[in-house]
Amino acid sequence: MYVTNDGLLPKRRVRIERGIYRQPSGKYTVCFMLDGRPRFRTVGYDLEMARERRRTLIEAARCGVIATAPQLRFERIAGWWLERLVRMVATGERGERTLESRRYHLERHLLPAFGGWLMREISAQDVCELIEALREDGRSPHTIAGAVATLHHLMRFAVRNSWIAENPVARLETYERPRPLPQPPRVLGQQEIARLFGATLPPYRALIATALFTGMRHSELLGLIWEDVDLCGGLIHVRAQLSRAGGGTPARRMQLKTVSSRRRIPLSPQLVELLENHRAGSAFKAEDEWVFATRNGTPLSQRNAQRSALAHAARAAGLLGEGRRLRFHDLRHTFTSHLIIDLELDVVQVSRMLGHASAATTLALYAHLFDEARHAADIRARMGRSEFAGLLAPKHDPNVTPLPAVAGRRQSPSARERAAGRWGT
Repeated sequence: MYVTNDGLLPKRRVRIERGIYRQPSGKYTVCFMLDGRPRFRTVGYDLEMARERRRTLIEAARCGVIATAPQLRFERIAGWWLERLVRMVATGERGERTLESRRYHLERHLLPAFGGWLMREISAQDVCELIEALREDGRSPHTIAGAVATLHHLMRFAVRNSWIAENPVARLETYERPRPLPQPPRVLGQQEIARLFGATLPPYRALIATALFTGMRHSELLGLIWEDVDLCGGLIHVRAQLSRAGGGTPARRMQLKTVSSRRRIPLSPQLVELLENHRAGSAFKAEDEWVFATRNGTPLSQRNAQRSALAHAARAAGLLGEGRRLRFHDLRHTFTSHLIIDLELDVVQVSRMLGHASAATTLALYAHLFDEARHAADIRARMGRSEFAGLLAPKHDPNVTPLPAVAGRRQSPSARERAAGRWGT
């Protein structure tokens, strides 16, 4: 304990030398200038260490790599960041689904890990340990990536306001960052669709059919009310989507993520008839009531729709197993395949039906289907007629007489003849 010459404890810090003071507790505090204002840091009991620490702080301030508010904790900055995001949603600068996702990861993963920490103490190694802890907890790569992305945005917010000097997420090596592999789309064939319908429980048949034959996103599908369904005109108006329930807040209709998501989808006569029967047998058929409702009249949750409706039917139909699963988004892929291959719609038409932000997005996702529908046959024929492919064909031997064709029956092409393009594709 530091005392003065008269044996009394000082009531305030005492100047020892330029920029160095001693606190009543005996610890040294150093002073340096940052952004034109004096800043103080308590550094310990050793005077020489205090001098070295002051020199380090002066140099760090000069280079702009020191925070102005070192005592702010993660939970407080996270609260400010979330309030700012809420205001941006209110003005339309961000979507409600973005807010929903960020709040989920903040409450479920980030605050339990870092809530009481000083913001400046969180390092890149701490972020790596969070990633590893989430993996050990069984979180999916997609969930881990979402948590890290949320932390990255929060840290950028803190750096911009000079509350921390650098973003620890930005310091992660490429191999340390979670990069979930995109799941290959699954497209059901006609026999698989028939088996799926046959195994679907009666209360969910209209839901599965609408997903398959409109290509609507899961949240758009569950957000439908009867006012959106024009059975006389054979149209569905996509105007909203369903939020996720959580934190004591029930699910509700909210605005779509993009302007292009708002669209009209034509319905086949068969689907119109199915929806008419579904409405006639439902206890909730008013214009403002949910198309796909629970027994209590509340909207089906995404979790229940996936597990009780789709997964149950897929399992009963034998469409699962061996690492395979079936998601509602796979039904959207199946519908897209029908638009491109069977109906031969162009990329702009498909993009509008799916509600993509641009045709480029549609082309990037489904280029393989457009190639299969429009170009594959032509490419195979041109390759077969090329001199390069002709190298595979045997040279003509004048001593060999070809076998005559059987009357009334078309000969099957050999592999070489198909390759040479003589039998078409």
